Amino acid sequence: MGAHAIGIDVGGTKTKACLVRLADGAVITERTEATPCLEGGKAVLELVASLATATRHDGQMLGVETAGLGVCLPELVTGDGRPASAWNFDWRGLDYRGRLSGFEPLHIESDVRAAAFAEGWIGAGVDADPFVYVTISTGLSHSLVIGGTPYAGARGFAIHFSGSDLVTFAGEGRDQEVRHNLELFASGKALGERYGRVIGREDTSALQLFEAEAKDPRAARMVADALVSLASYLGQLVNTLDPAKLILGGGIGGDPAVNARLAALTRPFIWADGARDLPIVASQLGDAACAIGVAALASRSANRTVRQ
Repeated sequence: MGAHAIGIDVGGTKTKACLVRLADGAVITERTEATPCLEGGKAVLELVASLATATRHDGQMLGVETAGLGVCLPELVTGDGRPASAWNFDWRGLDYRGRLSGFEPLHIESDVRAAAFAEGWIGAGVDADPFVYVTISTGLSHSLVIGGTPYAGARGFAIHFSGSDLVTFAGEGRDQEVRHNLELFASGKALGERYGRVIGREDTSALQLFEAEAKDPRAARMVADALVSLASYLGQLVNTLDPAKLILGGGIGGDPAVNARLAALTRPFIWADGARDLPIVASQLGDAACAIGVAALASRSANRTVRQ
């Protein structure tokens, strides 16, 4: 890999740009700004271009040249690097490659796969194969990492575990349809919006909900319900994929206090006796994981192109 690369993690709330040393994944410089999701995909693209320019300048001031730009998105991204959803903002009709052409080679990736790659390279997944990385933040997603490589699936869409309704039936005659969508119930975005409706504020975040837990019984109940629901889905991920380790990242999952609670709640949902004691740990790289991972992936992609 080249000496340094730029990694930009575009989140649903904030966007972080890092200059990453590729020998060891060290973050040399970083910049963070709010993501203008409500202004649309073009505004987000302009922010990415601005941060890429500023980060490259930061490197030049330090005498560092950059070998590529990686951008990870909180969206579906195809195996060949095309945004394929618009959950937070829409890049599908934009000339993002043209706008960022001054930073070639450019690599675009799903945020959870970038973070999972970084954790397997220099983080909590170094000693585990396979492992599952789960982001619990503004949104919810997962990545199965086998031999250091995040499994992308046939189309690049193997990051879902919570976005669609689960359906069952209740009532005496089993005729009452019950639907549950974890993304709309327990993601950071959903929790902030739900608590905001309870207290009559529109700008409430999941962080404020967790901070209010100790003094507001309504917040405590919402947090407790959300964690049990999350734990039940995490248990099913373990049942389905049988990883050696489960790594939780993101602003909620990566919080050590929340992580310990989720680990304890998850174990009863793991069916196999031999899997119930697997390590369930917080991300080692924290909120820099996505940027570190996508910078490294950009450099790897450049090296593959050169060899071809």
